[in-house]
Amino acid sequence: MVTKVLFLLALFGVASSNFQERTCEREPSRQTPTFCSNYKNTVYLKEKQKDLDNKQAILEDRIDRIEGELDDFAINLASATRELEKIKNQTEAENRKTKALLEENKAGIASLKRDVEDLVNYKERVGGNFSEIEKKLDATEKRLREREVKLANLESDTEAELNNTQRLLDQYKAELSHLNTTAHRLGVRVEGRLNATTTDLEAKVTEIQKNSKGFSSELKKQKAAVDQFKEETGGHFRNVDQQLKAQNATVAQQKTSITTLKKDTAEIKDRLASTEKNLTREVDIIAARASTKVAFSASLKQSSGAFTGPGTSDKKNLIFDQVFTNVGGAYNHQTGIFTAPKKGVYHFSYMTFGYSCRTSGAILLKNGHLQVSTFEFKGPDRTDTTSSTVILELNVGETVNIILWTGGKVYSSVFSGFLVFPL
Repeated sequence: MVTKVLFLLALFGVASSNFQERTCEREPSRQTPTFCSNYKNTVYLKEKQKDLDNKQAILEDRIDRIEGELDDFAINLASATRELEKIKNQTEAENRKTKALLEENKAGIASLKRDVEDLVNYKERVGGNFSEIEKKLDATEKRLREREVKLANLESDTEAELNNTQRLLDQYKAELSHLNTTAHRLGVRVEGRLNATTTDLEAKVTEIQKNSKGFSSELKKQKAAVDQFKEETGGHFRNVDQQLKAQNATVAQQKTSITTLKKDTAEIKDRLASTEKNLTREVDIIAARASTKVAFSASLKQSSGAFTGPGTSDKKNLIFDQVFTNVGGAYNHQTGIFTAPKKGVYHFSYMTFGYSCRTSGAILLKNGHLQVSTFEFKGPDRTDTTSSTVILELNVGETVNIILWTGGKVYSSVFSGFLVFPL
């Protein structure tokens, strides 16, 4: 059995040897052969090898299961042998014990017999006190019966133990016979399967070896053709290599030019960024300046009565409704009031023109409070002109306006102002 298993493992080694296979994609048919021309044959060999590997794995699995069953059988057989040996030892010990008890009882019986003989002799000698002798005989007889009962019980126990031992021996013999039968049947089955598998594997290995020889000769032919193909394509590869070297040189020059252009572009970008920052800063300055420009100038439109006025006690505003300039929109030509849009220092001036037949002049107010004024009384001259200039510090929202003196009239007047600088 061991020799057959070793032979089978050797066949598995031959069958599982890997053939050299070239892994390549399918290619169209061509006149010049390549290593991949026998693609179908290579795939067929690979499939056959996979099939053999699968069968080998199945057979190895079956052998492993059979070996496991044989190992279990060997373990059970060893256990049964040990149990039989144990029972044998126990039975021999019981037999020795029983023989010892028998010998001991035989010695007791012999002693009792000697006692009886002694009593009979004593009776013959003394011929007297029979009652005492009868008592001793009764006691001796009682002890003898007790020993006989014990001996009978011991014999029955020993016989029962021997019967149990014999029954166990018969049972283990039957199990041992069954195990032997099972082992023989398994051995026959394994041997049959091994023989069938060996024959199948030998046939397949022979077929694969034949196919391999044919493929080897064909591959040699294809290798020669491939070598020739390599020689033919070598020249083309050398030409392509030379062209690639020339192109690489051109690319290197272009890379140098591109690097120079990148440096120039980076410098131009830096200059543009610097210029953009300067322009942004200047635009911000100009915007700030533009937002801080405040200036206005306006005059009175001539009324239908030629004069404006007279002034009243409620300090009515003098409305300069003919606007020449109103940069920043701080002057309201409907109310005649200038409202400071920014905190800063402002310059204001005004002029009035009238005739001597009437009182003329005007008053400049800041937030309703008098700041500066001009005044002209009636006099012998025909016309009167007054003017005044003032520089005021205003907060955002503070107002400046012009009013007439009570009862005063003007023919024309101009009111102007502008922001000197913000605060």
